[in-house]
Amino acid sequence: MRLHWALAAALTAVLTVPATASAVPGVLWEADPAKGPAAVFDGLETDPGSITVANDPQGKYGPSIKYETWDWGNGKERCESRGMRKNGSPYRLTGSDVGKTFYFGWRALWQLNPNGGHWISVYQLHISGSSGSQPKSGPFVMRTLGDGKLEFQLTSPTGGTKQIWVTSFPVNQWNDWVIGFKLSRGNDGWVELYRNGVQQTFNNGQKRYPAATLWGTHVNTKWGVYRSGPNSGRATAWLNDAKLGTSYADVAP
Repeated sequence: MRLHWALAAALTAVLTVPATASAVPGVLWEADPAKGPAAVFDGLETDPGSITVANDPQGKYGPSIKYETWDWGNGKERCESRGMRKNGSPYRLTGSDVGKTFYFGWRALWQLNPNGGHWISVYQLHISGSSGSQPKSGPFVMRTLGDGKLEFQLTSPTGGTKQIWVTSFPVNQWNDWVIGFKLSRGNDGWVELYRNGVQQTFNNGQKRYPAATLWGTHVNTKWGVYRSGPNSGRATAWLNDAKLGTSYADVAP
């Protein structure tokens, strides 16, 4: 009997180890509201504003990260989280990750005025460590120009920004978003966009848009509200179930 138990234990170990070793990488990072914004983001930019945890105002998804900004007299108004933090340290996508594919997924609710005639950004993948001759923003941003539309805009490392997707700006409603991209300094890079589980078609007729997605040292994911100074009133963005993974399935809300 003891021999049988020993054989069974050995067989279990043999069968278990390979399964663990070949496991899918899955979720690489997540913004768990229970940990608080300072523990999951590399930085909090509140000029002016507040970034807190509060219950979803529509009662659907529970604790969420709340970004709120308001008027001030110092120009642009920014209330954004910058980058990622994991196990107490910054977690960054850098030059060592070139050639890899990543997906950011999240759920967003925006309470702001997209018809005020002035730009408002609600998501950015933002370059850090660029040289003096390279753009300080990009490679892509989701924003309105104040015309009631939500645009997905792409910036190139040589300068210049273009709209590659547009829809009506969704106010006071939750939407699921996923952005996939290949981290690249050249023409082999690309970006994909999904809304509420449906892959979007860009204005070139394709579902994968070619793009360089890295220059400088690393990229920072940025959620919240960043807007031009002429905007007025309070603006709030809610974030829920934000994750980074290596496939769409890893991060889809």
